Amino acid sequence: MRWRSFLSSGAAHLVALLLTALYLVPLLYMVMVSLVPTGESTLELPGRLAWENYGAAIAASDFPLFFVNSTLVAVVASVAQILLSCMAGYALAKLPVRHGNTIMLLLIALLVLPPEIVMVPLFVISNKFPLLGGNDLFGSGGMGMLDTYAGLILPHLASALAIFLMRQFYKDLPDELGQAARVDGAGEWRIFLRIYTPLTLPAVAVVAVLTFQSTWNDFLWPLIQVRSNDMRTLQLGLSVFYQENSTQWNLLMAAVILMSIPVIAIFIFGQRFFTDGISAGAVK
Repeated sequence: MRWRSFLSSGAAHLVALLLTALYLVPLLYMVMVSLVPTGESTLELPGRLAWENYGAAIAASDFPLFFVNSTLVAVVASVAQILLSCMAGYALAKLPVRHGNTIMLLLIALLVLPPEIVMVPLFVISNKFPLLGGNDLFGSGGMGMLDTYAGLILPHLASALAIFLMRQFYKDLPDELGQAARVDGAGEWRIFLRIYTPLTLPAVAVVAVLTFQSTWNDFLWPLIQVRSNDMRTLQLGLSVFYQENSTQWNLLMAAVILMSIPVIAIFIFGQRFFTDGISAGAVK
């Protein structure tokens, strides 16, 4: 029995190592390519480590401007989505919302729709938004929210997945907490903000990380939305490394690694809240 247990555990660890290698090998290759001196082959180990590629990648484009644009859009979208998903999730879980089950079915149905389906309607809404970007009351004559921060943030304001996650988390919390607070004279907003929401920190952290990551890595919507260089995000800024007949792979990989640092930092920062939130919920 001990040998069987040892072999079973060893096989599981071997499979885990193989799966880990599937993720690590591309990452290590990307790091290697980012350190290849210009002019050398990216299919061989570099003769020396060209750390200057990272500085060259930043200097090759308006990297600081693109970084500010991406950061602003990702932070504002994350905060807005957290607030809206918390309020919607609380209402669907704890308040007598009419047709609440139907709304939940619609949210679940939205989860299976690819985001590309809504790109055309979103573009029309952004372009024809009244009284913005030179548009009149009927949405004609200008560009609306195209090439603006508001237009970049628009698709990320709400998410069916975020609302579903928050609703499930709120629903698992005991109703007696809210009932006791109502007996003590607390209003619904105070119950939402002071009683239930502090217990949902794990779910809030998940929504924050997922929203920031999806907004930061978004390429298709900024490609449709942006018209000027001043509004480009980091994802669009990578196009400067693509030439007509060649690609600067070493600088491109260096820029990609630099772009990955904020997402990794947000995940590490959010991981602490996972543990803190679970511990706080267990104590309370």
